Amino acid sequence: MKSKPVKIALLLSLTLLLNGCGPVNSLFSLYQADDPAFEESLIGTWQPVITESNEDDKDTRWTLEHPSDDKFYAFTWGSVKGKGGLTAKTRLVKLSDNLFIDFEGDMNRAENLQGKELVLPFPAISTHMIGRIWLGKDSLRIRLLSQDWVDTQIKAGTFSLSRENVDGSAVLTAKAADLRKFMQEHADDHVALSEEFELVRSQ
Repeated sequence: MKSKPVKIALLLSLTLLLNGCGPVNSLFSLYQADDPAFEESLIGTWQPVITESNEDDKDTRWTLEHPSDDKFYAFTWGSVKGKGGLTAKTRLVKLSDNLFIDFEGDMNRAENLQGKELVLPFPAISTHMIGRIWLGKDSLRIRLLSQDWVDTQIKAGTFSLSRENVDGSAVLTAKAADLRKFMQEHADDHVALSEEFELVRSQ
């Protein structure tokens, strides 16, 4: 069981990262075991493009490493002023000509690093946050599927994926095949994929 200070830090970090309602959680992954997508240029440290609306994020860094021979990236979100941060396993998925991303809570990595630095799993439990990614040489844009949009569509009776209600919000329970079809259909829907992060490679 996490101590109260760690719980508070986790909540604060998630609030800073997600700014509001945030991305929806899925119990199942968007990727499948045989997905070949991997981009070497994603490896590195990225920083947000700063505007008037996100000035507090100027010290935030997103770091993606590839510590093994598998297709996962090790993702860490943190500050240049402190050690550790939020950690996830990250996987790319290519569907047609579009590239998608899946962030998966990484409890094992967080536990292995505890004591060396403050590292918290992101998401907090092993669920998935999914979206579309645009990757340039030194630029990165990610749009994640919005919890707010999903909940609105459910209330309107127009949301097609299976889900469960958890504390008033939907958690997706659809399997990978249905998630992949859904994300392909909404690849260019900037209302559904409205949790946007724009970054550039850190100098």
